Amino acid sequence: MSRSQQELLRQYGIRPVKRRGQNFLLDGNLARAIAGDVLALGDEVLELGAGGGALTVHLLAGARRVACVEVDRELYAMLQSEFGDQPGFRALLADLTHLDWDEALKAAGSRPVIAGNLPYVLTSLVLFAAADLRGRIAGAVFMIQKEVAERLTATPGGRDYGVLAVLLGSVFDIRLVRTVPATVFWPRPQVQSAVVSLTPSGDMSADEFANLREVVKKIFGQRRKKVASQLRTQFDLEPAAAEALARAAGIDPELRPEQIDPDGYRRLARLLVRKDEG
Repeated sequence: MSRSQQELLRQYGIRPVKRRGQNFLLDGNLARAIAGDVLALGDEVLELGAGGGALTVHLLAGARRVACVEVDRELYAMLQSEFGDQPGFRALLADLTHLDWDEALKAAGSRPVIAGNLPYVLTSLVLFAAADLRGRIAGAVFMIQKEVAERLTATPGGRDYGVLAVLLGSVFDIRLVRTVPATVFWPRPQVQSAVVSLTPSGDMSADEFANLREVVKKIFGQRRKKVASQLRTQFDLEPAAAEALARAAGIDPELRPEQIDPDGYRRLARLLVRKDEG
């Protein structure tokens, strides 16, 4: 497809729908580079929010299979028209907020890479869906708001370090691949974007991840309080027991939530489960 994204959208009479957070990627070289980031993880792809096919066309150049999810009926029809006759391509008309992940993953292959330019309001939903599906995917490459990418890749001690960094960092190796200026989109968003690559890591079970998620969210709910205080109020522990539990997890009871590394939270969550079971 030699036409530019602008020409293609114009041909089909498509304009951005603001309520859906549509921002079409216009830079073909950048789209090609992102497709390379995706294909470095695997050759079967589930693309979320395929939009005008800016990324799709480059994915199809190197992938064995590409399944695209799109909620906009006009864009879905355009994708079918442009790519429907290509082997290995499939389009799914579906809403990410109600996506049948089993169906979508099967359409994409045995262990696909999840990819896409994510609308801001759906970023958290998709990130945690990817975490829940980590045993069934080869990884993920997302274009997201730069601020969210910085929170994902933050290290302990900084103001950006929080729930996202701890939870997603516990089950993925996360890399900020590149930053993306607002000028490459139509319409131009008010924020910068970034591309992140997530590769599954570790062997955390679904139950352990669910428990870790509950513990981390509770503790970061009052991030200015010290961990010993959090354990007392959030988990109904006596002061001495709270301090002892923190120390058993290798955590200084005087630390605040943003000062504890992901391994510390994992140890803490395990001890809290044992306390409840005991």
